[in-house]
Parts: sequence; C-alpha cells; structure tokens
Amino acid sequence: MTSDPITSNFTTDDTPVVVTTSSLQLGIWITTGCACFAYGLGFVGNVLSLIIFCTQDEFRKISTGLLFILITISNFIHLWTLASDYLTLYNIAMYSNMLMQCRYSYYIQNISRAMSTYWMVTVALDRLVRTEYPMRSKKICTKQNVIIISIIYFIIFAAFWSFYLVPVSNLSFIAGTCASIQSPALTYFSNNIHLPLRAVLVCLIPVILMVLANARMIMNVRQSRRRVTDGTTIPSSDINIPVASISNSSRKQSYRMSALDRMLFYMMLANAITFITTQVPYHLFICVRNNVPGLPSNTSSFIRAVLLIWSSLYFGIAFYFYCLASPLFRQKFIKMLKKAICLHGITHSTAHRSRIH
Repeated sequence: MTSDPITSNFTTDDTPVVVTTSSLQLGIWITTGCACFAYGLGFVGNVLSLIIFCTQDEFRKISTGLLFILITISNFIHLWTLASDYLTLYNIAMYSNMLMQCRYSYYIQNISRAMSTYWMVTVALDRLVRTEYPMRSKKICTKQNVIIISIIYFIIFAAFWSFYLVPVSNLSFIAGTCASIQSPALTYFSNNIHLPLRAVLVCLIPVILMVLANARMIMNVRQSRRRVTDGTTIPSSDINIPVASISNSSRKQSYRMSALDRMLFYMMLANAITFITTQVPYHLFICVRNNVPGLPSNTSSFIRAVLLIWSSLYFGIAFYFYCLASPLFRQKFIKMLKKAICLHGITHSTAHRSRIH
C-alpha cells in the first residue's frame, strides 16, 4: 500500500489508514491528542498496577493474581506497539529495521491484544470455578494451570496471525506508510477472510464467555449469601465452612480473604464491562464497513481511527477502574504511595544530613 503525497497516514493495528489532509486534518490532531492522553495514562496505570500486584503476597499466591499480572504486562506491550504505530502519523519510524516496523510490530500488537483478552476470559472462568466447584477449585485454579493455558493461547494466536510473517517484496517505510507488494491471495485473505474470523475470535467469543461466566457467578454469590447465617460460617476464598465458634485470628484471616475475593470480583467485573463497551464497536465496524453503500473512504478511515482509540482504552485504563471499583485495591495503592513518599523523605533527609556533616 503506497501513500499519496496529499494524504497523511493514520495507522491502525492492521494496516495504515489513509486520510485526506484537507478534509480531516483537525480530526487527526484531535484523535492523536486523545491517543497520547489515553496511552500516557495507560503506561502509568499499568506500571502502578504491576507494582501493586507484584508486591502483595495475596496476589502472587493465587491463580487469579497471576492472571492479572500477565494481563498488565500484555497491556503494556500492546500500548507500546500502538504508541509506536501512532508515531507514523508524523512520519516517525520507531524501528530502523523494516521487518520490525512494518511486520513484526503488527504481529506482536495483535498477539498481545488477543492474549490480554483471553487472559481476562480466564479470570472470569477462574472465579466462576471457585464459586461453582469450591472444593475442586484448589486443584483446578492453580498457577501451574495458568502457565499451561497461557502457552496454549500463545501457540494458537501466533499461528492465527502468522500471515504477518509471510515474506513480501519491496518492503519500505515511505511518508509514514509501510509499502510492499504482496500476492493477491494474501490480500484477499487478510481483508475478506481474516477480519471476520478475528472479530469472532477476539471479540464475539470472549464477550459471550464473559457475560455467561459473570452472570452465573453473580447467581452463585447470591445463592451463597442466602445460605450463610451469621455466626455459623466463615467466609473463605474457596468455601463457606460451618463451625461452632471461631477465634479472633480466624475471624481476621477469613475477613481478609473475603475482602480479597470481593476485590478480585469487582476488578473482574469492571474489566469485563470495559471490554464489552470498548471492543464491540470497533470490531463491528470493521466487519460491516465494506458493506455500507455510499460511505466515503475518508469518513470510513476517520471512524475507524476513532473507534481504534476507543477500543485501545481497554488496555490502558484498567488501573483506574480497579481503584474505582475495589476499595481494597484503592487502599493498597494509597498504602504503597505513602510508603514511597515516606521512603523518598527519608532518603532526602539522609542526603541533606550527609551534606551538612
């Protein structure tokens, strides 16, 4: 795909989007500004989320915590590829190697998007198993199984987007556009077959699984609350165990685990809602835009760019939704922030005293 001298390139996760400068330049600047703002907050949020997840024993010891760590890392990688992609709007290539700039970057971008999505689906299934089969969940919901299923995900998605690794001739980066010559068969496959399949794999199936898992889990939680009576059960992350009496230490431990479960549930629910509201519009438009009669190509390109930014928000605002949805997550973040400020104050005071002496 080549770039016309009077056009500007607005790239996406698939191929560059060409937008006429004279008609939509203002729109390009607005969407680019929104992208910079969203991705900037996203990088900061993902780093803070990763710090919280990795420094808390409760997260590291359970499969759900490991899944959230993997999601955060994948989101960061995905945002990095999108940020480098948007720089091409200003004819800036992040990588000097053409294969990395025009092929491998998109390959990594799509795989990281799919991995984040299906790890989130796995979180929903993980929490569902814990409420549906509390006794068996200790054997099913393990960190080892998370690693195994992650490897399976990677193999599937690496094969699904392997056409990005197919050699093309005359690959170059000109005027912000990756230009190459590829076979008509590959062009037809990527535009007419792969896009609908991707919408089903990365959007439709995850949405269905998330909705069903969350609905069933909410039903299980409500039924569990109805069965629980004060003073006869201990709220636990795995099962409510009837007891005659409990010690103060047991009460504290059970309350802490119950709070952790609530936090993970709120985080998962916020993530699922965000995924549905941000991913469905983009994938729906990608599938139907070629079938809309009379839609100008410039308008189609601009709508696609806006929806791409909207869909990308999912990979950058998770931390802020965690803080809003979960009081425990917010409490841990504030505690971590206070420790960092206190440590900075001690370090500054020590350095000041050493200069005086």
